[in-house]
Amino acid sequence: MVDISYYVMQPIITSIKTGNIWHDCLLIMITVFCLTCINKFCASAIDKLQLLISSITWRRFKARYSINIIANPNGLLDTRLQVPEEYLGILHHLHVADINICSAKSIPTPTNKSKTTNPDPLDELVNYFITSTGKQDLLIASNIYLHIEKATNLDSKDSFFAHRNIGLLHYKITLYSYKLTFKQLKGIITEWTVAYRDYIKEKNKGNFYHFTLMPMFGSPNAKVCINFKKHLFTTTKSFDNLFFDGKQMLIDRVNFFLNNPNFYEQRGISHSFGLLFYGSPGCGKTSTIKALASYTKRHLVEIPLSRIRTCDELEQAFFLNSYDMTNLDFSNKIIVFEDIDCMSHLIKKRSTSSTTSEPVTSTEGDDVVIHLEQDDINAGKKKMSKQSLRSLLGEDQTAPKDPLTLSFLLNLIDGIIEQPSRILIMTSNHPEQIDPALLRPGRIDIKLEFKKCTKSISKEIIEFFFDKTNHVDVSQLCDNAHSPADIISACMSSTDGKQTVQLLSEQVLPNVVIEAQHILTCNEQ
Repeated sequence: MVDISYYVMQPIITSIKTGNIWHDCLLIMITVFCLTCINKFCASAIDKLQLLISSITWRRFKARYSINIIANPNGLLDTRLQVPEEYLGILHHLHVADINICSAKSIPTPTNKSKTTNPDPLDELVNYFITSTGKQDLLIASNIYLHIEKATNLDSKDSFFAHRNIGLLHYKITLYSYKLTFKQLKGIITEWTVAYRDYIKEKNKGNFYHFTLMPMFGSPNAKVCINFKKHLFTTTKSFDNLFFDGKQMLIDRVNFFLNNPNFYEQRGISHSFGLLFYGSPGCGKTSTIKALASYTKRHLVEIPLSRIRTCDELEQAFFLNSYDMTNLDFSNKIIVFEDIDCMSHLIKKRSTSSTTSEPVTSTEGDDVVIHLEQDDINAGKKKMSKQSLRSLLGEDQTAPKDPLTLSFLLNLIDGIIEQPSRILIMTSNHPEQIDPALLRPGRIDIKLEFKKCTKSISKEIIEFFFDKTNHVDVSQLCDNAHSPADIISACMSSTDGKQTVQLLSEQVLPNVVIEAQHILTCNEQ
């Protein structure tokens, strides 16, 4: 608004001069104050008048619904940040209804793609932001308009983004209606979202994926959103081309679990299936996991416990039921804790007694109990509260306040919250190091050892590899001398079963000679 006081102040000041400097100053101050008040009053009156005219001229919204979209414009991350499912449903509706969009910006995707990685985090129909609808808001359905607010760069509060100077793009779209109620508007948006889910489900029909938990960034005490690397799962492994002791037993137990949920319900047994695969590397643990995923037609969700810092992170990953529009209910996935013995500080066997004089620290219960040297132990345990210990030692601000513990892992697997149709597989090279509580019945139903091949298993592998064209004599082979990987490698280097057996025998001979020499040396000594 134009400031009219400037135009009237000079004539008034000129006309009120009395020749007395004190009188003139007082009159000028009063004049300026009065003109300022009048100016503000006029401005307020004009604003109210404009608002009144606007309310008469323009119709009021009956319902309005806003959606925020936040993303990284640099494409430095493998995952988008916040692209709500409802927004994807709206974009899918615009495509189906063939509604023109004035301006859009592509959602950044990673540049380091591989053939196995999911080629695009978003479907090609919805991998963009709407940045403008033109001069007017866009009519996208009967009585529903779409409004786009100007994008701004946001500074992420997360230290991971802040330290890397990654600005985030923020888009806000608003759907509004002059006639529909909020319930009706929200219902239509839900219908569009469901239609997009059905489209993605149909497009991915028959596809299965391998999800691997990615490392966490930022402070472990901050609220984090877990991310997975998604790969299309394809495998040549099946129970037809795998051979190991206990294979038929495993197939029978899996079939019973899948086909008899009522059996578990009637007997009050949790409908879950836990397996421990253990043994030497190269003996078929990972191959059997692939075959089991193919056999059950389920996705694989691999959770490396070494990447988990807090109980909350593990709970999020374990109970994840959807990711990138992929249904990950327990009935549609197999959870894998591979090489669980690598987390020795978490799952190692707890000793029941201690006779050593080495310092040991226990963190069970509400108090921290410090076991000192043997003399102090005999004198009695010294306790201090957590708060006292923190005040003495100083609290580590970077340490998680909710660190992952064995107790939480046990309750997660077999706690109050039941997980119907869940299949959980753990693999280990050293099961003797694992706490028995983790392997007790109810948590682990089958413990299957993958050993080096017996003669009969070796014979099956060789005859299967060469299509059983001839009988293979494996009498010269030794039991538990070769892993399945060793036998397959020998088959690849041979032309028939006989040559394979000969090659395997020659591989064992040097080891036998070395062992014999070692025995003779010991006897001479």
